[in-house]
Amino acid sequence: MLDVTGLRKTYRGRERDVEAVRDLTFRIAEGELACLVGPSGCGKTTLLKCVAGLLEPTSGTVRLGGRAVTGPPPDMAVVFQEYGRSLFPWLTVRGNVELPLKEKRLPRDRRRALVAEALEAVGLAGAGDRHPWELSGGMQQRVAIARAIAYEPRVLLMDEPFAAVDAQTRADLEDLIRALWRRFSMTVLFVTHDIDEAVYLGQRVLVLSSSPTVVHDDIAIDLPGERDQLTTRADPRFTELRARIYADIRHAKRGPAPGAATAGDGTARA
Repeated sequence: MLDVTGLRKTYRGRERDVEAVRDLTFRIAEGELACLVGPSGCGKTTLLKCVAGLLEPTSGTVRLGGRAVTGPPPDMAVVFQEYGRSLFPWLTVRGNVELPLKEKRLPRDRRRALVAEALEAVGLAGAGDRHPWELSGGMQQRVAIARAIAYEPRVLLMDEPFAAVDAQTRADLEDLIRALWRRFSMTVLFVTHDIDEAVYLGQRVLVLSSSPTVVHDDIAIDLPGERDQLTTRADPRFTELRARIYADIRHAKRGPAPGAATAGDGTARA
């Protein structure tokens, strides 16, 4: 479904160029939920913007369903970290979720059905007439997620979407994402700085090196498909995977090792 090959991004500066992403290669299968972690400043958001067609890479390719990504694909949605800034305060919850559907020029009845289904899916069926400023941070992020779901994406990109919420809300939203992933059969690429979150959510975890970034490791998360916050996090295997990824990130802070660019060839290693 998603194929990133030799992706490189260099930002041009007045005195010197800055190589943010050196050589990223990985594949995400259709219907897969993969998480992306790495040291702070390693270029996770730059990568996500390139995948979303919001930023042109210096070299390399991004292909979605076999087609080259040269701009925002019509079957992809993005949920950003700053949910408050992505919602329009003068629109109701229903209006915010419906807005991109108007851009798709869907018939009114179809828009209403999609909005109703999305709000029900994120637990906000009764909040359609409220405004974002009337909601808690966690509820606002649910609105942003509902807007993405209503768009009927084949691929959902999420850029540290729970970084600004409290621990309990974060746990609830993690469970929500896994439920939505199963319900709507989407391909999900989830960027996070939280190792526990990556292990809990993902089927795979891609570990990035420090900038200039390559794929440092690609790990299969062999936990049971049915997960809950208490049982899963108490599983000894969860602890082993968390420790391995933590060690990977500590090592990745030293920068890309020789040959590390081939680690993300789509073959997960347990």
